[in-house]
Amino acid sequence: MSYPYTRYLASKKSVDDRALHQGVVAELRRQWRGGRVLEIGAGLGTMVARLLEWELLSGGDYVLLDVDRQLLLDSRLWLCEWAEGRGLSVVSRDERLELGDLRVHFVEAEIGDYLSQGLGQPADLLIANAFLDLVEVPATLPGLFRLLVPGGLYWFTINFDGETIFQPDHPYDQEFMRVYHRGMDERVRYGRPAGESRCGRHLYHHLRAAGAPPLASGSSDWVVHARPDGLYFGDEAYFLESILQTVEEGLRGHVCEEQLAEWMRLRLEQVRSGELLYIAHQIDYVGRAPS
Repeated sequence: MSYPYTRYLASKKSVDDRALHQGVVAELRRQWRGGRVLEIGAGLGTMVARLLEWELLSGGDYVLLDVDRQLLLDSRLWLCEWAEGRGLSVVSRDERLELGDLRVHFVEAEIGDYLSQGLGQPADLLIANAFLDLVEVPATLPGLFRLLVPGGLYWFTINFDGETIFQPDHPYDQEFMRVYHRGMDERVRYGRPAGESRCGRHLYHHLRAAGAPPLASGSSDWVVHARPDGLYFGDEAYFLESILQTVEEGLRGHVCEEQLAEWMRLRLEQVRSGELLYIAHQIDYVGRAPS
């Protein structure tokens, strides 16, 4: 996986597996009757693997939508390797990947363009994982619900909610995290406001205002720490290093460079020694679009 973001998303799968709120998953299981699935900001396709592992999916059509062409190319390869490792039949066609009875389609598009162009068939389930905190939710939700059949299910997960915690404490933490979160509130992508640091809590009211109140909700915090042997599970040390690099990029030019370099050196050393604990607060929702 030469593309760093591909490795990051692969390393994140086990973190998301633990984080996703199981009460929300249980409600999704109760409500889901099968059909066409659309995942926006789908990245590497780890949600496809997860839903097959959790037996929430067995067949049908699953559309992976992402703006990153390299990720979509890597997704096909990653899903093939994952499926073959589990004895699933794999058929790779030009336009899709068949994993047993599940047909996975790959669509390269930026979500704003996709919504404005009205592409694709309506879905029965819309998934957005670690994505809605990257867009202007009030302006985006009506278009997202138009991607669903009337009354279709949504599952919006890992919505960041304003808490980034590193342990042990460091004197720079409070100021650094304040600046880091402010950067989320001021972010612009593709010429549009791009998310906020308290998306999780605000999303509840945005969903109600859109006529789609949640059926269930729950926290989906990332909690990453070393095992008793001092090693992190799977590739989660790389995940932590990636998170730290993201924080560093968000802080560069907005805090003292010497302090930032000192903080990064210490935090990376704590990853290598198995000392660093990382927590990010997030919230999951499941519900139905307006009828």
